Amino acid sequence: MTVNSKLFKSLTAKQVKSLTKLSTERLIIWIIGRNNELGIKLSIEDIVIECWAINPEKHSLRGHAQYPDSHNVIKRIYEMKGKKGLLTGSPMTGFYLSDISQLIYADISELLKQEKIKLSKGLTAADRSISSLDEAPYKRLKKTPAYVKFKEEKISEIVETDFLYFYGVNWHSKRSYIQNRIKNVDTVVKIFADRDEILKKVHKYLNEKFGYIKLEILKNK
Repeated sequence: MTVNSKLFKSLTAKQVKSLTKLSTERLIIWIIGRNNELGIKLSIEDIVIECWAINPEKHSLRGHAQYPDSHNVIKRIYEMKGKKGLLTGSPMTGFYLSDISQLIYADISELLKQEKIKLSKGLTAADRSISSLDEAPYKRLKKTPAYVKFKEEKISEIVETDFLYFYGVNWHSKRSYIQNRIKNVDTVVKIFADRDEILKKVHKYLNEKFGYIKLEILKNK
């Protein structure tokens, strides 16, 4: 079967190798996110083909590597759109990333650029880490120096670099990347603030004390 995919054909061998390490769920997020950036609307069949083209070992019919297995990918797409809230759209209008999956996409893209994508240790385990209430971005925030210092009541030790690390940006990041990261992190905080008072407070503290950094870092681009 011939692969008719501009996205797949645009990838280097190293990028394909890195992307095969992703779980099916994360791969779908990356495929949709990348195509959204390129202004391409994907049908559900297109997503199936992209998954198969990038990782035929996982997404082809058993015993028939030349054919994609649509059932597994389509089932995952509807789970991500439904109870997991990772996708929006429909087969008719095309599929798009929700606010929280945009953060996951940004993380994957950065890891892909740095060639630091790690192999998923199992489909179920990997998917659980970003399913349910989509806790992966939340868990990242809990490990940031700002969160840890605030929790340990070392608020006076929180510095500008902690603010930047909390949002996952630096002074050299592109404006569009910074804007997306800020938006996505703020969305994660909004989702989990009701169940994590510390996250809510540290987010408020960071923005009150270091809010000027947002203006400066964007102004200088």
